[in-house]
Amino acid sequence: MQVDSYLEIFTTMYGWAFANIIGGVITGTGLVALPFALIVFNGWRDAKEHGASEGILPIIEAVTVKLVIAMFVMSVCFATTPATSLLDLNLSHTPSGTGAAGGVTSAAAGSLRGGTQSGFDTAMRDASDGSMSPSGNLSYVPAWWYTVMALSSGTNNAIRNGIRSNASGVRQVEELARVATIEDPKLLHEVQRFYNECQIPARSKYLALPQSALTTAGTTTLASSPGDVDWPGSKFYRQEPGFYDTMRSYNPVPGYAVDFARDKEYIQTSAAAGTPEASYRNPDWGRPTCNEWWTTPTTGLRDKMVGHSSAWTRLMTAASSMLNWSSADERKDAGARLAVSKASPAFVDADRMFGNDHDSVASMGRIIAGGVSTFGLAKKALEASLAMVPLLNGLPMLQALVLMGLYMFLPLITFLSGFDLKVMFLGAVGIFTVKFWAVMWFIANWVDAHLIEALY
Repeated sequence: MQVDSYLEIFTTMYGWAFANIIGGVITGTGLVALPFALIVFNGWRDAKEHGASEGILPIIEAVTVKLVIAMFVMSVCFATTPATSLLDLNLSHTPSGTGAAGGVTSAAAGSLRGGTQSGFDTAMRDASDGSMSPSGNLSYVPAWWYTVMALSSGTNNAIRNGIRSNASGVRQVEELARVATIEDPKLLHEVQRFYNECQIPARSKYLALPQSALTTAGTTTLASSPGDVDWPGSKFYRQEPGFYDTMRSYNPVPGYAVDFARDKEYIQTSAAAGTPEASYRNPDWGRPTCNEWWTTPTTGLRDKMVGHSSAWTRLMTAASSMLNWSSADERKDAGARLAVSKASPAFVDADRMFGNDHDSVASMGRIIAGGVSTFGLAKKALEASLAMVPLLNGLPMLQALVLMGLYMFLPLITFLSGFDLKVMFLGAVGIFTVKFWAVMWFIANWVDAHLIEALY
């Protein structure tokens, strides 16, 4: 049998584990015979109320039918059997992960018998090895409920497979981008250096340069992307002569060998012994041009930012599957642009350099006023950013927990109904309905992704 998420494996396993414990209490105390005794008692009461006018045979037949139905309901809805064990439970499809957690390892992540390849294996072992309860193995399910669960999962899987137009994981990419960050202090320092040693000089030169001095290619780049000059990896700075092609780092950059054709301030031939220059030693690394520093494969700052962690690689892979980037260069620029925004290069701290023209009271008032003025905007932004997350993550979790509660009390409900045939079918409808929610989440994600793609 198949389920729709790792959490549903857990809640299904323990829902039926608790159900088996409750069922064991009912059978162990002898209460399981009470519904049958009530059927006989009600038959005797009916006979007394109607008298002998109807005869005793119809009453006996009615009681017999009710007993047979109750026995049938008990055997398929209450009594467990090893033939319907949850140890063969497995995932029906690969759930899409979000945020830093990411996705799962495989589409069919194995069964409980062979291991789900997740942390749930250790957590659920006590339900099957007998250590959770004196009842022993708690993974058995009554035949009827097992059949209903299997049919529901099969229906869900068939409907999902029927929608083969793969919905782009736009919300997954959005969440990954939102939580993405650069934690490596060395990489953050290099981003800060590039910002100070390349972007600031290039931007200053651009602002001082007359429009007529720009090349046609540079003018075209700015016309198609006016904000291109406002980030370190600017295509304009990389392509326009006199910018990143000639500008160099102020100091040596680790990973770039000395190039005497470029690093003319370095001494290629050692000075003669006895001269003042004889004691000079070249630095271990060279001073690359800003283009080399940014675009060199592997050692370039752009490649470092795009591939600095597995989470970032997963983000770029997910984004590549849904965004029509025209080239690998454009893909790397997009990843680097996001990384730069997370690195947040610091601008000049005017207060530290020139002093603060506000006293402490005025400064305190300015902080309070700023906080009050932005509270409404921050509140709305928080509501907007959190609005979609519960739909994608919270509702499937709620579904799994509802199923757990449903499974847990099915034996008790079946018993309290007197092993009624109607409860057997109502329970089946309940299970099918709740499990069908997984299809609703799938369709909601599909519609959401396609609407965003259509609108933007």
